Amino acid sequence: MGEYICRVGSETGHVENQTHQASSEGELRTHLAAQGYFVLSIRPKSILATQIGGRRQGKIRADDLLIFNQQFMTLSKSGLPLQKSLDMLARQTRSEQLRAAVDGVRERVQGGALLSEAFEATGKFPKVYCATLRAGERSGSLDKVLSQYVTYQKTSRSFRKKFLSALIYPAFLMVFLCGLIVLIDTFIIPRFSELYSELDVPLPPLTVFVIGVGEGIKRVAIFILAGIVLAIFALRSAGRSQAARLAWERLKFRLPVAGKLLLKFSVAEFVRTLSTLLQGGLPVVTALQNSAESVSSPLLAQGIEQARKEVMAGRPLSSSLRMTGFFPSMALDMVEVGESTGALPSMLEAVAEFFEEDVNIDLSTLVALVDPVMIASIAVVVGFVLVAFYLPLFSLAGQVH
Repeated sequence: MGEYICRVGSETGHVENQTHQASSEGELRTHLAAQGYFVLSIRPKSILATQIGGRRQGKIRADDLLIFNQQFMTLSKSGLPLQKSLDMLARQTRSEQLRAAVDGVRERVQGGALLSEAFEATGKFPKVYCATLRAGERSGSLDKVLSQYVTYQKTSRSFRKKFLSALIYPAFLMVFLCGLIVLIDTFIIPRFSELYSELDVPLPPLTVFVIGVGEGIKRVAIFILAGIVLAIFALRSAGRSQAARLAWERLKFRLPVAGKLLLKFSVAEFVRTLSTLLQGGLPVVTALQNSAESVSSPLLAQGIEQARKEVMAGRPLSSSLRMTGFFPSMALDMVEVGESTGALPSMLEAVAEFFEEDVNIDLSTLVALVDPVMIASIAVVVGFVLVAFYLPLFSLAGQVH
């Protein structure tokens, strides 16, 4: 007899973890089904330590997983047996981490586990992916849900890359500005200060001010560096606290310009994930639970979990999401229309596309405004220093004449 950890769902949509003893996974699955439970996953208790260790090593890279799923979808459509497909996929992948994970999946499937359970037991694949596979197993159309997930991966990946690439140039300008200030303070100000001291040239107030600022920064530089290091360690420590992370999320979403943009990004991420899971055939409650575990914002995840409980209590999805206070009115109105017309998955996809496009437009506008400001700041710093240190030269030239 072995001991197993089971994740089961009831007819009312309630999901819970249970511990049972059985001689095999198949026997336990039959026993739970006879009791009226829907079995989401079963795993031996002895592999929990291995699973936790695997999670600490990190998940599979998104690009490697995309290539893997494209190949998996092709093999599934060709009608190749699952075990043979997994063997081929394990040999073809270039990622050692992914190869080890697929080998683990292959062994578990060979031992009688469901495909979604085998992927989930490794602890290295996204929750959304495991839920999508589970939906494909329910409907018997694995190739269809894999195709939907590949589309989801490509869209989400493109959206994230556009979002991050738009921030690269402003970040580069900020680093360049900070580096320029350090260069001026470290090399330019001391050299000019020594030169004018040797020539005994009277310094105008502007030059004296710049030299004073430079020397003051040098005196407190060690304290500034120590403060930065301590702040980094403090933020990392606070990041491990759920309360601190939620407080940061609240502050982040309240920022004057960027807050609204970040909120739209998080909403688009959630709606895209929920749409993919519903299109795969998952119930709304289960799809909400997996979406909450997949979004990057813990504050939004908390709101989605609240909405899930309201849906379980019988409220419509649009009303449940409205109670969280996160979602824009237009998105909620579109969700309500999707519920009333029976086309919720396609309506959610339309909402995701709208917000993704809206984020791209807002981000492009913001970058277009920030870039000239950063360039102007660099020009002001350089011009200010040049004027400050060339004024004494003009005074010296007047004395020579």
